[in-house]
Amino acid sequence: PGAKRWNRPTNTRHPPSTPHTNTKMQAALSASFTRTAPLRVRTAAKARDRVAMRAVAYDKKSKGKPSLVGVIKVPKHFEHEMDALVVSHEAHMHDTHVVYNGQEAEEGRPRFLEYYVTKINQVEDPLDTKVSTPTGHLLYAWNEKYVSTADVDEHMKIGDAKWDQFPKLLKLVKTNGHFMIAGHGKIVANYNDCSEPCTARKGDTTISLGLVVPGRLERDVDAAWRQHERWMRKTHDFGEGVHGKYDDLTRPRITQYTVTKAYEHVDPMDPLSAKTGNVMYAVEESYVSPDGVKGHTEIAPPELDIMKYLTNKSYVRYMDVGQGHVIAAMPRKLTSNIVSGLGKFFQQIFNPGKVAAYAGGECDPDDCEEAF
Repeated sequence: PGAKRWNRPTNTRHPPSTPHTNTKMQAALSASFTRTAPLRVRTAAKARDRVAMRAVAYDKKSKGKPSLVGVIKVPKHFEHEMDALVVSHEAHMHDTHVVYNGQEAEEGRPRFLEYYVTKINQVEDPLDTKVSTPTGHLLYAWNEKYVSTADVDEHMKIGDAKWDQFPKLLKLVKTNGHFMIAGHGKIVANYNDCSEPCTARKGDTTISLGLVVPGRLERDVDAAWRQHERWMRKTHDFGEGVHGKYDDLTRPRITQYTVTKAYEHVDPMDPLSAKTGNVMYAVEESYVSPDGVKGHTEIAPPELDIMKYLTNKSYVRYMDVGQGHVIAAMPRKLTSNIVSGLGKFFQQIFNPGKVAAYAGGECDPDDCEEAF
């Protein structure tokens, strides 16, 4: 955009009394997500905890679940306006969405598995973490993972009805969108498929990238990400560490790792539009400290198959290797991947025979299906 400035968001925590008029873009999004079953309508308005406590096990698998990844690129002098928009969006998400903890689908209360926004200082060569020159632009990356397509549908619906900045965000996506998977992607790789939701935290340092490859390479790139997933699980730790003992340079600590896959559409905001024949991959990683990103890049073996695609500039749409950090998230208590004795005790009671989440970074192979 030119020098025109946007109006600063006001009254973001109190939704307007009437929904915004649907644009063609909004209508296409709403129509593109088909519910597999009607959502339950709320019959009581009493307050409740954002995350309800449960004493029984429930399906925590995230592979195959829908994912929304959107990246907006703006000049540096629009930073203040974009920061304000993110603050407004975070408040809206906190007020209207639910962190999944086994709840049934419910109209007006989208359930998600992850929500965070990354702010990235774009540089000429993200892989050169020492001397790379800033481009003068910022990237804002939205990462949202949902329980079902019905929840994505509800997310779009209440955004239009209850968030007064929704039209502005849609306009930005159209004019400044840099990479977009509008809820039609699915999670194909993660650190552990039985993990708790919403583990990324404000301030975490990030690695993120968008990859677009020709359809003829789909099978090879899928295999490369499966290899990358195995490597991440074997070489990284989840959480703050155990008894204060950790070394991010040799075994980096992460708070989130997922890979999303989608098929590129001519109109990225309309999943019903024609496909281009290309395949999109979005990678989101968050680290406890900047040293974790440094350790990650230093221990990464050059023979990883995915490296030949990540170093091909014709495939990479955007990349952040420690230049970004999380600026908005849904907070949740972070745990370690080492299960305590008490945790194992409750695991045996409530979920006998199952491998506890994050134990060794692997999910139960009998309980996790391939998503590719």
